[in-house]
Amino acid sequence: MRSGGATVAFSQQVTGNRIDITIARGADVTGASGTGLLAAIIFDAIAPGPAAFTISGSATGPGGTAMGLRFAPVTVTIQ
Repeated sequence: MRSGGATVAFSQQVTGNRIDITIARGADVTGASGTGLLAAIIFDAIAPGPAAFTISGSATGPGGTAMGLRFAPVTVTIQ
């Protein structure tokens, strides 16, 4: 996200069972490209069984152009 010397702001907010993560490149004209981890969430298991996660998000490119994102539902089984 820092390619081209861009300033990057990362913020998080946890409210109940919702986690909001924001990553922004200030005054970005060209955008960023590449691969790598953008964020990680670590959970503490409190009981065995399945846990379903719904993931959603939005992204914009340079000039506020909407970018397509694709998410899939995730179920984790705690042993």
